[in-house]
Amino acid sequence: MSRYEFLLFGHIVFVILWVGAGTIFHVLGARAERADDNEGIEEVFKNVASLGTTFFLPSSLLVLVFGLLLVWDSDFWSFSQLWIDIGLAGFAITFLTGLLWIKPQSEKIAGMVERDGGMTPVSLALARRMVVFGRLDYVVLYLVVADMVAKPTGDDVLLLVTGGVILGVSAAYFASRARALVPATA
Repeated sequence: MSRYEFLLFGHIVFVILWVGAGTIFHVLGARAERADDNEGIEEVFKNVASLGTTFFLPSSLLVLVFGLLLVWDSDFWSFSQLWIDIGLAGFAITFLTGLLWIKPQSEKIAGMVERDGGMTPVSLALARRMVVFGRLDYVVLYLVVADMVAKPTGDDVLLLVTGGVILGVSAAYFASRARALVPATA
């Protein structure tokens, strides 16, 4: 196995772990929501919150590290290529969303749950709202995966516009869903 193949393997493995684990939590959360299973939502939330810094953060950082090493090690990839810039921008968006919004929201809700002895209507509404925004975060992640596969250039206008439309429509949809979940008192 060459160094490039090792780096590519590491990059792909940590993408699978990061995106795959998050997808499973989204599926479990959606199932609990559809069943109106508040205990199920609470359980999913607790697991996501506990794995944030022990699993999701390290996996996402290792995706970045292996990706950067791939570019630096390669004679044919460079930071001047549009698809790499899009991938880095998408990574930055999802990483910062997790660090600056999802993590503090998780901690706030976890504190409410501990203080109140379980999920209340307010903490449940906040958890559901966080899950909705988390879904938008995963739209961005899947767009990054599509970007990594397609490797668009500036000439791939239809592909770039399609990605932009998917992101815009998703943002509008999830924002409207999240507004409907604002609790009476937070």
